[in-house]
Amino acid sequence: MARVVVQCAVGHLFSTEWVSFVSFKAVRLGRKRYQKCPECGRFRMVQKVSRQSVGDARYREAMHRFDGKGV
Repeated sequence: MARVVVQCAVGHLFSTEWVSFVSFKAVRLGRKRYQKCPECGRFRMVQKVSRQSVGDARYREAMHRFDGKGV
């Protein structure tokens, strides 16, 4: 499983486990997923973001904001 940074529909950044073609805690809808945002506690559309699109500092911060129990 790969841990990636995603952004929810209202802009919150967090990390989640992203497995191609499989979803354990989300509903897959093409390149986006519908899952719970740990920042606001609501179910929202999320999509992967690149380090370049959000910047190094925000990306590192988001990697520490995990949506599950993770390591």
